[in-house]
Amino acid sequence: MQMASLYIQLQQHDLLQLTSLQETNHHNTSTTSKDSNEYTLLIALNHGIRLLTNNISQDLSQGSCILLPAQQSCILQTTKEQADVARFTFLAFQVDKLNLLPSCPPLMLGFPYRLSLSTIKLALAGEDWFSPSSVQSNKQNRFHKKHMPTPHSKLAVTQARLQLILGLMAQLENVPPPVQNDQAVQRTLSYMEQHYNEDLNVEFLAEMAGMVRWQYSKSFKVATGKKPTDYLAELRVKHAKELLSSSNETLREISRQVGFKDEYYFSRRFHQLTGHPPREYANIQRRTRQRTITDSLGRQISLPDAAMRIVATGTNTLGELLAIGIRPVGAGITTMKSQVIYRNRLQHMPDIGLQGAPEQVSLLEPDLILLGNYSEQQLPQLDAIAPTIVYSEATSTFERLRYIADLFGRSRTAEQWIDRYEGSVRKIRRQLADDYITGERATVFLVLDKNIYVMGQTGFAATVYESLGFRPTESVYQLIINGRAWIQIGHDKITQYAGDRNFVMVPEEGMNINTPSPLLSLVGVLASSNVHVVEAGWNYDDPLTRERLLTVLPSIFAKD
Repeated sequence: MQMASLYIQLQQHDLLQLTSLQETNHHNTSTTSKDSNEYTLLIALNHGIRLLTNNISQDLSQGSCILLPAQQSCILQTTKEQADVARFTFLAFQVDKLNLLPSCPPLMLGFPYRLSLSTIKLALAGEDWFSPSSVQSNKQNRFHKKHMPTPHSKLAVTQARLQLILGLMAQLENVPPPVQNDQAVQRTLSYMEQHYNEDLNVEFLAEMAGMVRWQYSKSFKVATGKKPTDYLAELRVKHAKELLSSSNETLREISRQVGFKDEYYFSRRFHQLTGHPPREYANIQRRTRQRTITDSLGRQISLPDAAMRIVATGTNTLGELLAIGIRPVGAGITTMKSQVIYRNRLQHMPDIGLQGAPEQVSLLEPDLILLGNYSEQQLPQLDAIAPTIVYSEATSTFERLRYIADLFGRSRTAEQWIDRYEGSVRKIRRQLADDYITGERATVFLVLDKNIYVMGQTGFAATVYESLGFRPTESVYQLIINGRAWIQIGHDKITQYAGDRNFVMVPEEGMNINTPSPLLSLVGVLASSNVHVVEAGWNYDDPLTRERLLTVLPSIFAKD
């Protein structure tokens, strides 16, 4: 069905106001509707919102719009002090001449479509009920609803606004994954990064891009959201901030070094962009050179102003750093270097051991140590070498990526990756629509040597459950809610964990199912279901692996 033939009848709308919940404080938002064409649209108005459906949790970004059958039971939580979710319940029909036929909107159920918050606010502008507000800390309720009766005239307007939002979501289906920038504009951006201190003007940059000035300015703003002159000024001020923080040069000399001809114009632009005169900014930086964060052990860690030499440990930490453009000077790659799919990027990277051996770390002279895997006994020694942050890998890919990106001031890069990944997931789910049914029960097994393991919601299983929409079996679900990343099982337990579809992970050297082996034995037990044998290098859930995994999923499903 096309969106143009969709007609909706709004049943209810309200604003759910969430406050920070304990893990056990779930709220069930299931309905008692019996209409097969009744749906609920949830719109996350803040970051830090988690949705649990079909025993699987999803982290919703600000602006995420997710469509669910009204009968679908779900749980909403927030990791923030407060967060808001707009909720619409409506009936969907297909217009067929003069008839209204019960139907489903042409959107993927249970998958987040991300719109900008400004777009959502514009679409819902003027709605009295749509006014996210703080929840008073003295309220006993953990979960609040803000709902007001709506006159029929206002209901019709709100219904039209909802139809607009559904249409904007449908447009995302036809938008190709975002490209970084037009190649011509990208060339000039690279040139500006390297020659910002030279005499640059828009005419010169337009000529370099092979465009006339107005065309270049328009393309540049589409790519960056800024005018070329504003972008260049911000670039120069960024470098000036670094010099003000690290040197005692005069303002005249600093303005000259970053490309401003006039010291007074430099001071005026600097004040406009930072809110402080240059010297005042320099004094503030000297007083607050370091910021303090709390790591997963509850320790207060002072971060260096600009960490350049970073070492890291953890199953996914390295892939997360590389995804935001940071290459550590050393990492715990003892077992990973021959397994991960991005192993070509690990060449010449020193190995510091699984938990960061102090004697090996100290040789690299790091200014920041990031530990996803650590030894409590070694922490005092590592703390003496450099500020050491311990962070939990027992969270979702998005949550880990945002945490690490925030440490290094690269949150925008992380959000760009998340946007690109969600667009790729929508595309691949459409491509695989005939290969499986959303909601199928699936299990991920791992065969190592003679041992058999069942994965929880980590590694390859994160993509299976979170991105592809499979459901875990009841036994696997118990692993997930108990926080188990995996469990080793005996041969007699295989059928207890098996699903309608089973993915068997195995190292490349053990993928031959024609010779007697634990793999052959496992596949034999699972023969009555759909079985896919997958190379174990995909059993990671860092951003690099998950993004590249999407490109090989069609070949995995083609081999049954």
